[in-house]
Amino acid sequence: MTEHVEVPGYKVIRKLGEGGMATVYLALQESLDREVALKVMSPVLAANASFCEQFMKEGRIAAKLTHPHLMTVHDIGCENGIYYLASEYLPAGTLRDRIDRITPAEALEVARDIAAGLAYAHDKGFVHRDVKPGNIMFRANGTAVLADFGIAKAMTSVSAATMAGNAIGTPDYMSPEQAQANRIDGRSDLYSLGAVLYECLAGRKPYQANDPYAVALMHVTEPVPKLPERVAVLQPLIDGLMAKDPNQRFATGEAFIAAVDRMLAEHPELATPASREQRISRKRAALPSVAAAAPAAVAAAPRRSRQPLWIAAALVLVGVVAASGWMVWHRPPSRGTTTESPTPTPTPPAPTLPAGDEPAASALLAKLDLPTLLARGEEYLAYGQKNFGEKLEFPPGDNAIDLFREALRRDAGNTRAQQGLAAVAAFYEQAARGALRNGLYTATDEFIQKGLRADPNHGGLLKLKTELAKSERQGG
Repeated sequence: MTEHVEVPGYKVIRKLGEGGMATVYLALQESLDREVALKVMSPVLAANASFCEQFMKEGRIAAKLTHPHLMTVHDIGCENGIYYLASEYLPAGTLRDRIDRITPAEALEVARDIAAGLAYAHDKGFVHRDVKPGNIMFRANGTAVLADFGIAKAMTSVSAATMAGNAIGTPDYMSPEQAQANRIDGRSDLYSLGAVLYECLAGRKPYQANDPYAVALMHVTEPVPKLPERVAVLQPLIDGLMAKDPNQRFATGEAFIAAVDRMLAEHPELATPASREQRISRKRAALPSVAAAAPAAVAAAPRRSRQPLWIAAALVLVGVVAASGWMVWHRPPSRGTTTESPTPTPTPPAPTLPAGDEPAASALLAKLDLPTLLARGEEYLAYGQKNFGEKLEFPPGDNAIDLFREALRRDAGNTRAQQGLAAVAAFYEQAARGALRNGLYTATDEFIQKGLRADPNHGGLLKLKTELAKSERQGG
């Protein structure tokens, strides 16, 4: 049965798919008598003027990008309150549909195609930000095409500030810098391509956990995943795409393609004659002089990042707060160690405590006088506000909340301690509001609980708790 949606100039044939932001239909563009994929924005989002402006702006970005391995956008507009985008119809499906049966040779061909499209987009100054199997589609001749530049941004504007209000990217394929809401460039897309290639070759996603926040954290902290023995020869490609430090990845899509060509030249058994012939006839036409463009220094895969890692079993919850572009880190388990990112150096220094050792924490606090408690608490507060919540509520005894609470225990009317706890609660209120606005209910609840630990009577957090319960009921 045909969906009841009317867009002037288009005849809807049937629904192709539906997501939280839009529904996609197979439609006939009547003026040119051609089939198109017609993406119609959700009516709920269409009621948001700022979102509609963004939809139109980013649709125009996609329309500017014309390349054999990027989906072509034909039209974008708004009619009778309906926002739509018409693009070429690719009936051969997505990589997600065939990823469980793709061969290594085919996986390399797909990766080359997408790298070529990304190289073009990056050269034009745009980064995709959501490279994943569901956004990789196929033409009838088998070439891979990257779709959905709907969240693409100009590289010069991609930062935590410009991401305000948007839940961006897919945790299973998200680069470390994107997960941390740092400024990103084309190398972030290459990391995501590496995660896709890994899944094609290994038959599983690079990192797996029970919730998306933990997966996002693993992309930041875990080592580059190892391929199974049967395809281990391709590990340098994965290392070069998924290095944690962007400076240690392939610098461009062309550099990756050059490395693939070099790999296939050294290991011809990895490519079938058909794929070799396709590579000559198709890829050079799409991206001429690739090998010549890639510097010799990046022809081979870069070395793997050696940045310090958190223990693999860390019990961590990462809240992806789109409204502020922050990620707030939860506490590791009792056996864990913390990241070696810069931390404040309080005076006097506090002894290191095992995580979760509450008696030791109390003993530590008891050794500090009131001025030191307040000074250290304020130092950690300032640090945490700039560093994703670190030192605000962990580790026990050596964090802003514990320090300010101990100060209040000794001096119930201490204004500095009261203001400090209020500031911590306000930090988590902002984080919780951003998470709730983007439907991240688990993260919202975590932030509320963290904030209430600082100030159990915080009006904004208590109101948010009620709003969260209402949203969960409506959503369920």
